[in-house]
Parts: sequence; structure tokens; C-alpha cells
Amino acid sequence: MENTEKVYSKDKISDGTQTDPHVNSDEMDVNSDDVNVEEIKDIFNKASKLAQEVGQWSESTVQLFFMEILRNVAAAKQFLVCQLLFIPLLVLFIFSLCVCSGIVIYSLTHSIFIGLGVFLLTMMLVLVGLLYWQKRLIRFFGFKDTVSQLKEGIDVISKASKSFD
Repeated sequence: MENTEKVYSKDKISDGTQTDPHVNSDEMDVNSDDVNVEEIKDIFNKASKLAQEVGQWSESTVQLFFMEILRNVAAAKQFLVCQLLFIPLLVLFIFSLCVCSGIVIYSLTHSIFIGLGVFLLTMMLVLVGLLYWQKRLIRFFGFKDTVSQLKEGIDVISKASKSFD
């Protein structure tokens, strides 16, 4: 009888090592519950850490945004002051160039009338140049393209509504 195998079921031949299914499944359930709880805690800790870091990042980003706004406002004020100083100085510079051209011509010709004439001619050229530039810039004022696109859109809409009638 030493060579006989234990048979626990009619259809199966056992090798003699059978474990109790209830004991192993309970231990596995307890171990898997411990693992699942630990995994969930780990995931929750990682998520809360990530949320905290995202919160700190967003807070620092908002602070940076407001600091840049303050810097831009200060720079805009300084830019405005520079522009207010630049315009009169530019006018004086152009006037000085005209005066210098008149003085140079006077010193070359020793005629006050020719020097004065060159000064006036230079001033006139500056004014003509400014008038030309203004006329050129006036073409850019207005909303011609937007108005034409609106008219085109109204035409398309009116044609579409007529087709529904």
C-alpha cells in the first residue's frame, strides 16, 4: 500500500498535498486588504502632496503676475514721462537744425537774406514733410475693412434669409 496515491475526488488523482481552501483564502483576503489599504493611503498621500504643490505653484504664479502688473504700471508711467519730454525736445531739435542750416549758409555767403531764406526753406521742407506724413497716416484711420466685412456679412445673411422665404 505504500505506492498507492490518495484520491480525494473520484475523478482526480492527488499527489498527497492538499491544502484547506478556507484557510488560505482568509489569509490572502487579510493580506490583500492590508495591501489595498496601504496602496490607497500611498495614492492619497501622493495626490494630497501633488495638490499642495499645485496650490503653492498657482499661488506663486498669481503673485508673480501681480508683481509684473506693478512693474508694468511703473514702466508705463516712466514711458509716458519720457514721451512727454521727447515731443518738445524733438520740436526744438528740428527747429535747431533749421537755424543751424541758416547760420551755416550765412557764414558761407555772408548774406543775411540768403541765410534767412535757407532757414525758412528748411522749415518749410520740415512742414511739408510733416503734412505728407499726416496725409499718409490718415489713410490708416477708420475701420474700412471691418465695415466692408460687415456689409458682406449682412449681404450673405439677407440672401440666406431670402432663400428660406
